[in-house]
Amino acid sequence: MHNDLTRLLGIDVPVIGAPMARASEADLCAAVAKAGGIGMIGAGSMDPAKLSQVYAEAIRQLRDYDTAHSAVGIGLFNYSCSKELLQTSIDLNPRAIWLSFGDWAPLAVPIKRAGVKLICQVQHLEQVEPALLAGADIIVGQSQESGGHGASPASLVSLIPELVDWVDALCQKHNIQQAVPVAAAGGICDARQMAAAFALGASGVVLGTCLNATHESVYPEAKKQALVNAGSSASCNPSTIRTSLYDELSGLPWPVSIDGQCLRNDLTAEYGRQTPLQDAVKQKVKEEHDKATADNTMDKLVVWSGSSVGLVKNIQHAEDVVNKMVKDVELIILKIAQLAAQPRVLGEGS
Repeated sequence: MHNDLTRLLGIDVPVIGAPMARASEADLCAAVAKAGGIGMIGAGSMDPAKLSQVYAEAIRQLRDYDTAHSAVGIGLFNYSCSKELLQTSIDLNPRAIWLSFGDWAPLAVPIKRAGVKLICQVQHLEQVEPALLAGADIIVGQSQESGGHGASPASLVSLIPELVDWVDALCQKHNIQQAVPVAAAGGICDARQMAAAFALGASGVVLGTCLNATHESVYPEAKKQALVNAGSSASCNPSTIRTSLYDELSGLPWPVSIDGQCLRNDLTAEYGRQTPLQDAVKQKVKEEHDKATADNTMDKLVVWSGSSVGLVKNIQHAEDVVNKMVKDVELIILKIAQLAAQPRVLGEGS
C-alpha cells in the first residue's frame, strides 16, 4: 500500500499512530513502526529528559528493523511547547514532528530548517493555509469523531473531501510544487473505516483509540478496560461526550476553542454541559475528581475516547491491530474493484 504519504515518510503502510499524551510512548510507537507505519510519541506533556528517554527506547526496540519498519515521530502542542522541548525534538532527528493546537510558525521554522518532515493537524479549513505556508509536508484532518482534544465541527465524511480539495487549491495558489498528502483522523477503528477514508481522498489514516486499548499503550489498564466495555456511541445513550470539563479541572491553558471527547461518566452526566463552571461548583467538582483519582475509581475519571469505541472489543497487541487492519483494507479494496468490474445490467428504456 505505497502512495505519496508512505514515500514521503519512508514507511511501508499509510498508517500514523496518533501522538497521544500519556499513552503513546516507546512500546506503542515501536509496535506501529514494526507493522510498517509511523509511531508518534505523545510528547506534549513530557519534559526534554523524558522525551529523550522514550525516543531512545523506541529506537532501541527497532534497531534490527529496516527503514520502512522503524519510523518514529514526535507529537507536540503548539500552544505550550517550550523552546527546550522543541530543540530536543529536533535534535533527536525523528522521521517527522507533528504539531497541533496553536500557531504553526514559531515551531515550524526551526523544524523545517533542520530538514525534519512536518505534520500539521488541522480541525478547520481556515487553518490549512497558515500550515502550508509554514511548510507542512503532511496535513492531518481531525474530525469531530476523534478522541481526546479537538475542535472540528465536521464529520470525517464531510471534512476529508473538502480538505483534500482545499489543500490542492492552496498548493496551486502558492505554487507549492510537491504534493501535500492528507491523512484522516477521527473515529477510525477498523478496516472498513480506513477504506472509507481512502475513498474520501485521504492518503493515510491516523489511529488513536484502537491503539490506546492495546498492551503497548501506557494508558492505565483500568482505562483500557473501560474502552473495551464502553459500548456504542451510535446508540440513543452514546458512550462518549465532547466536553471541556476535564480541562477546567486540570487548569492547563488549552486554547478556548478546544474541547475533548471522552467516555461518559458520573461527572460528565452532571457537569459535562455546564462548562465553564461557576467557582463554587468548580471547587466541588474538583474535590470529587481528586477523591476519584486517589481511589482510582473510573466513574469520575476521564477516559479519552473516539466515537467509534464500540468497535473496540478487546485489548490486543498494537502490531496485530495495524497488520490486520491493513490486510483487511486490501481485501475490501479488492472486493470493491471486483464489484466495479461487473457489467451493468441496463433496464428497458435505458
